[in-house]
Amino acid sequence: MTSFKSLFGRFFVEKAKNVYSFLIIQTVGALAFSVFGLLIGTGKISEFLNSYTELLPDWLMGFCLLGVFFVIFFFIYIIVKNEKINHNQTWRLTAISDEKFYIANSLSTFATFVYFIILNIIVAGILLTASFFMDKDFRNSCERMFKQFRPNFEPNTIRFIFDIMLLLLLCCFFISLLISFLNFSSKAIMDYLPVASSGLIVKLLHIFIVIVIALLFTKAEKFFVDQVLGSLLNFLNFNPAYNNALPYVNVIVVVVNLIMYVINIFLFKYFFEAEEKK
Repeated sequence: MTSFKSLFGRFFVEKAKNVYSFLIIQTVGALAFSVFGLLIGTGKISEFLNSYTELLPDWLMGFCLLGVFFVIFFFIYIIVKNEKINHNQTWRLTAISDEKFYIANSLSTFATFVYFIILNIIVAGILLTASFFMDKDFRNSCERMFKQFRPNFEPNTIRFIFDIMLLLLLCCFFISLLISFLNFSSKAIMDYLPVASSGLIVKLLHIFIVIVIALLFTKAEKFFVDQVLGSLLNFLNFNPAYNNALPYVNVIVVVVNLIMYVINIFLFKYFFEAEEKK
């Protein structure tokens, strides 16, 4: 039998093959935009060489702006990769239970996505540090910004930023689970429909049933959150340290993700069969 740790590692390596390619393209692309921008602004190569330190802050800004698009694009890429592995009959022949297979695949997908984000933060940090020490104007701007920010700084600001980042990651994980749910449920529905049904009728019925399932799931989730989770939080007197609903939202999204996870594991084990790779 293949261990969960071994399969998780194999999935992670498979999905992380193009992580560095994405990062290199993003970094080089930001550098190219910065160089072209300074060349257009200065108009002469000699002036550009004299103002080479201005390149670093521009590079940092370009890298961060491109990072938004590259993170979104990489997320789409990794979700497609995740579903291809679920469909791949060769991978499904791995000597491991269906539950562990699905959990290893989905968690490795999320881990690869977080890994790409961490690499982006590291590169941005390197560019920020280099810009701070090599560009005097940029350093002065950072120091002025810090002086203005420091009097208004509160410890809860860090927690607020953390809650926002956690919510975004949880929502990304929910999207990946939702895509798998629609994929698995559609396969299960198709298996129970008559073979002689026309393609249009099959698709319309499929869409209708998926919508009904989604509505029932939403109703069940809302009841659980309002009646069960809300009562439990009030009983435990769980109140955030600052006046914000984000901690509650994060707890709710975690519960929804767990429910979706259990449903996907059930569908994957009993109703979803892999296809031979073409």
